[in-house]
Amino acid sequence: MNSETAVAVVGVGCRFPEAATPEEFWSNLDKGVVSLRDIPAEDLRRCGVSAETAAAPGFVTRAGWVGDPELFAAEFFGYPPVEAELIDPQQRLFLEACWEGLERAGHLPNGANGPQVGVFAGASNSTYNTLLQYARARTEGPAAFDDLTLQLGGGIDFMAPRVSYKLGLRGPSMAVQTACSSSLTAVHYAVLSLLSEECDIALAGGSGLSYPSVGYQYQPGGVLSEDGYCRAFDIRSTGTGAGSGIGVVVLRRLADALADGDPVLAVIRGSAVGNDGAHRPGFTAPSPDGLASVVAAALAVAGTDPADLRYAEAHGSGTPLGDQVELRGLIDGLRAAGGRPAERGRCALGTVKANIGHAGSAAGIAGLIKAIHVARTGHLVPHPMFEHARDPGVLADSPFYVPTDLEHCTDPGRQVLVNSMGLGGANASVVLAPPPEPVRPSAPARPVVRLQLSARTRTELDALSRLLADEIDQDRAPAGDIAHTLRVGRQDFTERRVVTAPADRLAAALRLPRPPAARTVRAGTRRPVLAVTAAGKRAEEIRTALLAALGRRTEQHDTVPAALPADAYLIVVGEAEGRPGRYVIPAEDGADLAELIAAALADAWLHGVPVDARAMDDGTGRRVTLPTYPFTRRRCSALDDSVFAVPGAAPQEPARPSTPAGRPAGLEGELIALWEELFGTGGIGLHDTFGALGGTSLLGLRMTLEVQERYGTLLNLHRTGGSQATVARVAEAIRGASARTDSEPTGTADAALIDADLALELPPLAPRETPPGTDVLLTGATGFVGAFLLHELLQDPGYRDSRVYCLVRADDEVHGRRRLRETAERFRLPEPDPDRVRVVPGDLRDIAEICESYGDGELARRIGHVVHCGAHVVFTEPYEVLRPANTLATYHLLGWMRRHGIADISYISTLAACGQALGSEGRLLERREQPLDPDAGGYGISKWVSERLLDQAERDGMRVRVFRPGLIGGDTATGACNDLDLLWRLIAACLAIGAHPADDMPLPVAPIDLVARAVVRLGREPGSVGRAYHLVGEDTTTFAALFAELAALGAPTRGVPVAEWARLAGRRALETGDPVLSTMALYETHDLDTPRVDVESRLWRPWLDDHGLDPRLDGERTLRALRHLAGRPAFAGLLTDVTEGAAQ
Repeated sequence: MNSETAVAVVGVGCRFPEAATPEEFWSNLDKGVVSLRDIPAEDLRRCGVSAETAAAPGFVTRAGWVGDPELFAAEFFGYPPVEAELIDPQQRLFLEACWEGLERAGHLPNGANGPQVGVFAGASNSTYNTLLQYARARTEGPAAFDDLTLQLGGGIDFMAPRVSYKLGLRGPSMAVQTACSSSLTAVHYAVLSLLSEECDIALAGGSGLSYPSVGYQYQPGGVLSEDGYCRAFDIRSTGTGAGSGIGVVVLRRLADALADGDPVLAVIRGSAVGNDGAHRPGFTAPSPDGLASVVAAALAVAGTDPADLRYAEAHGSGTPLGDQVELRGLIDGLRAAGGRPAERGRCALGTVKANIGHAGSAAGIAGLIKAIHVARTGHLVPHPMFEHARDPGVLADSPFYVPTDLEHCTDPGRQVLVNSMGLGGANASVVLAPPPEPVRPSAPARPVVRLQLSARTRTELDALSRLLADEIDQDRAPAGDIAHTLRVGRQDFTERRVVTAPADRLAAALRLPRPPAARTVRAGTRRPVLAVTAAGKRAEEIRTALLAALGRRTEQHDTVPAALPADAYLIVVGEAEGRPGRYVIPAEDGADLAELIAAALADAWLHGVPVDARAMDDGTGRRVTLPTYPFTRRRCSALDDSVFAVPGAAPQEPARPSTPAGRPAGLEGELIALWEELFGTGGIGLHDTFGALGGTSLLGLRMTLEVQERYGTLLNLHRTGGSQATVARVAEAIRGASARTDSEPTGTADAALIDADLALELPPLAPRETPPGTDVLLTGATGFVGAFLLHELLQDPGYRDSRVYCLVRADDEVHGRRRLRETAERFRLPEPDPDRVRVVPGDLRDIAEICESYGDGELARRIGHVVHCGAHVVFTEPYEVLRPANTLATYHLLGWMRRHGIADISYISTLAACGQALGSEGRLLERREQPLDPDAGGYGISKWVSERLLDQAERDGMRVRVFRPGLIGGDTATGACNDLDLLWRLIAACLAIGAHPADDMPLPVAPIDLVARAVVRLGREPGSVGRAYHLVGEDTTTFAALFAELAALGAPTRGVPVAEWARLAGRRALETGDPVLSTMALYETHDLDTPRVDVESRLWRPWLDDHGLDPRLDGERTLRALRHLAGRPAFAGLLTDVTEGAAQ
């Protein structure tokens, strides 16, 4: 080997039994952990293995399995759930591991404009997809095996190309299949591809995941052992253990890796592959001669003398023949290699199979990743369960010994040999060396460090921030190198954060990311504009550096432009006033030039400007290994009971799962067992959320019915957290600990937050230097109510000459306009006029910063009235969850308005923000002041607190109107309604099962078009200021009366007690799997979050009468809405027959 043929390992991604990261894997190896466990009885039962079979002599249920194989970051990689479920879990996990490996290496997982990246990988045959094919074959016959979707999802040919496709990699993409040695052979060919310059970076590895694990019947003389353990080289070993694993290494030419400051973990000095040929007892039997020739060839390519070997990672099958042949082949290979001979007993020998079992096609990469740890650290890890050598004389006379405790090799010239043998005679060997010292200097220490982080969602961004804070606390890398790695080695996403602080305060700023140390923006794509108003050498140096990073297509000016497009971001070099969307670099500032430029580019990046980090390379800064992306994984599995059904077999009674060690005792432990049974996975914790585990409405229904049967508690899943429900919260609900009293309206945590928010102080209302604008800012325009508000604003004569600026959660203006069009089409509205509608891309939580930065202050100049409809509308979430998008967004919006003297606002609240006042005789009074309802949910509380902020804003001159809709009916002309509203789901469910709850619940409701028109028309009348309008019909219909009208129109249902109705809905949901029925079976009628008292609604009555409008919901309007819903996919199966049979 020389510097031109050496290849660096710069990153690792893996999933092994009881190890989701390389660090966890290496720690387990140091401790000698054996990660082979008994397969849970419930998993065996589900796969058709009876309790009798599992307990029979010779049946082995021990295996090593990768944790949570059903979880996958499908949304992150752009897979819809249906498609993700048809992809073999080993391919899905390999894709995640490749992303993680590249991030650990400090290289962008996207090759669009970067180096050529190749992928070389081997995969085991897919048990998962074979099961799916056989299940389909029961109904479709042999044609099921020609299903291209299943072939693509499980075919071993497609794993490497899938990675190339999803990560945008343009180098060679090859499936390497040599059975057990596939993944190490893939490393060999990746090395050759790098050395021939076919690619600049190579991903090499493989996957071996037999899912689900079903155990096996021991066969004497076979490959698998008698007890499930692999005791390779020990006299007691009877074979290998059933294991699993996913592994990938990131490789670069050593010279390139050192020049770029990559985190070199180990060096591949040489490798070789070959086959045993015909000189062996049989096709599956190994040959010592074939193995010896490959080992000798690898040592020769590496230029390694056998005397330099300090560790050999063997294939280690654990069979009597395999161990004997491999040991003989290793000894002969070292002798045939020439050079300085190895001393007797100097080289440690082991195999990772003793720790995790046989990982199939990933066996070789598992051994390599173990060997990388040995080469890098000098840790000669223990070989577990070794007591007495199978061939003590041969071993004692060889260069090898088997360590049983952790040893440390301090020899800097240590070399490591890795061997892998494939069934069929395919051998592969790799020689590793420790990493050399870095040649690229670290980033220079600076008074402050600037970290750039991004993620797809705010939740993931916060999680990444916490992971980085933990890493910084470990003090393993200089802060400057961490900043360098984040800048040059991570993909850019829309949620962005820049943290600026001294090195010793970075961790704290990351854990509590608040201004000024941390700035967070949901960024759309913006184009850079550069104005250099200063003259001189320093100004030109700044211009040159900025253009190199921003691109030569940057728009340039010599003066500050008077106006800029909304998607522009301005950098001024010279004197200028600082404004949102603008960054000023004083050309004569005496500060460090590099620091000035870096700060400007970081701010530009934060706001969505593409920045080429390579242009900032000053020859310093090393890439360091950092925590990888915190994927949000959800359950993706197409394996249900029908897949495992054996034709003609009687259904098996479900067995109660045993309680594993470490599971809580009592109620919590029982609930964890129930959840693991429902979700079909193990390892569920007390605080794992129902949604993150892949919970569906049908699973929720099953859990609710099971809880009722076992504990006699009718659990309301939605009020136990909905998608955020956890075992801990369900247990609390069962015990009744969450029951409230009238004096305790909310939990302690929510009460503290409410008190804090009520104490928030708004900035003073600034006087306007110019007349107020005439345009409107609308939030929530892509929601149901917001879409109709936009339509009415564009139709209203009072706004004929006005533009409507719509805050839309979108990547850019084009994306935002598409969302507005799609929303209008969904609700049967005309397309919004593109000449009058402006899109303001951004997230509601960042509304103040977005309004400030849009169009260089355009909104502050043009907006005269704000219609604030945007909110996170989820009635089942607690206040803490809804607070950022509802309460705090309102607070920040009011602050922005007041700073710019914008005084008029129409606020869309809800009847859920009202409570019964003393002396109201059971009515909700139509007035601004409202008590907090002691039974209010998180959504109602968020609106109630927001109304109190509006009260504060009104005291010094803001003109506030509050509109409180109740239930919202369909459009009076088209029937268009919101298919997510519980009212319509409840009515549809009633019609589908032919029964409705005998509940005379009042329905405070009004049609959507009347609600939207009232907000727009009344909102511009002077008399509306200071009022709160209840936008519901004064003559409220009831549940019973509505179904009586529907019956008269040909859609009859029978009234039944509420509990009976829930049982009917639940039974039909379980029979059909219908998601609407499943959802409604979990609700009680009070979950509509509407008051069961009379609602005063007199203030809009004169306007209704003047225009001849009637807000009442009658049978005909209801049927019109149901016909609209019948065209929606979720309702088609429920409503088609009903609506066709009813009166037209």
